[in-house]
Amino acid sequence: MQVKETWVLNWASLVMVFAFSMPAQAVPGDMDQDGDVDLGDYARFRACITGPDASAVLPDCVSALFDADKDVDMGDIAGFLAAFTAGGPCGSPLAHDCCDTPIAVGDGTRAYTNVGATTDGPDEPTMCNFSGSTNVDADIWYCYTASCTGTAFVSLCGSDYDTKLAVYAGCGCPTTAPLACSDDDCGTGTGIVQSRVEISVTQGQPYMVRVGGYSEDQGDGRLTIGCNVDACANGSGDCTTPSPTGAPGCGDATCCAATCILDPFCCDVTWDEVCAGEAQSICKGGGGFAACAEGAGSCGVPDTTPGCGVDCCNKVCETNSYCCLTEWDTICVEKAESMCFLTCGPPAGDRDCGSPHLTLPGCNNEACCQAVCSEDLFCCDTAWDQMCVDGANSMCFLTCGPPAGDRDCGSPHPTLPGCNNEACCQAVCTDDPWCCDTEWDATCVEEAAASTSCP
Repeated sequence: MQVKETWVLNWASLVMVFAFSMPAQAVPGDMDQDGDVDLGDYARFRACITGPDASAVLPDCVSALFDADKDVDMGDIAGFLAAFTAGGPCGSPLAHDCCDTPIAVGDGTRAYTNVGATTDGPDEPTMCNFSGSTNVDADIWYCYTASCTGTAFVSLCGSDYDTKLAVYAGCGCPTTAPLACSDDDCGTGTGIVQSRVEISVTQGQPYMVRVGGYSEDQGDGRLTIGCNVDACANGSGDCTTPSPTGAPGCGDATCCAATCILDPFCCDVTWDEVCAGEAQSICKGGGGFAACAEGAGSCGVPDTTPGCGVDCCNKVCETNSYCCLTEWDTICVEKAESMCFLTCGPPAGDRDCGSPHLTLPGCNNEACCQAVCSEDLFCCDTAWDQMCVDGANSMCFLTCGPPAGDRDCGSPHPTLPGCNNEACCQAVCTDDPWCCDTEWDATCVEEAAASTSCP
């Protein structure tokens, strides 16, 4: 009996030793392993966000995983919030997650995050409807008191996620429509997904700034507010070099303004290396992009290098600097086709302007094609459809003269437009396009009889 008891005790000891030797199992969200998910875990959790499609999770981030994949992304953020036990008034780690607890801010730039924020602001289907997304999701709140009377800007330019922004009068939870709402307004280049607004303000009055994401996007950002600021009029330094002090704007007001139209970050936050590069392209030699040069390639063909021929290239890049700073992609080609009429005249081959070409843009009468596309870009960058034909008939008088055959101008032709006296037909259709693009009816006959251009 004594031997048996000794064996049992030793087995129990082994079990106890084994149990205490096993590594602790990671509790999702408990980054500091103190038994709960609280503010102490929040900063560590944020540092682990990598998704989507990370190949492996960092060793210190095992507790950040809530779903079955290997990245820490939106699915894990939702899990963290569900596990969170010490949140602010809206149940997230952010004290200004609720509209009734905004943070007071003034002019200047500050870093922020909306990671983990809930959405408690109202849906804004009228002012904030961008591509079907009507709310400002994962919103956080700031109360700005205007430092001037005039125009204030609120900018999220420089943030690292797809932002959305609204500003309201007063600093209570919103009950009226926003003064302004923005989705992608930090410049004209491809891939710009940050927000910026300008509003009229009165000194001393409060304004609620609602910062969030497009379609529930979350991330780290940069909020900049300024009042009656003109970084170009008051700027200093060479526009083609970064500001040594980190200030926005530069010393050449014209170059500065042209650069900031394309990239407001340069006038809102700081004139950095990107701004200097943009200025170098935009402002060299008194205007024009460096990538726009003879021999730089055809503006009608995509290229992995930036720019193309001079005139058309500059027109495109004034609206989309990406085409002259990064690459001349298919979007740049489409802009060139419509803005520079690249599908008009000889490039259109045998596609006449009086017939629809539903899969190809442009037509072979260059002057007529350009006239139509000046009014309707679709005709030169997508397809020469029936509306383009109608426009050509009325603007280019394609149904006047020989094309009208034996249809004289003194008789109505209820199902056919135009008539065979070219001068008379053009005179009538200049005042009444219907007669050239739809039918030469009795009214057209009366107008012809009254015209001095008609026999």
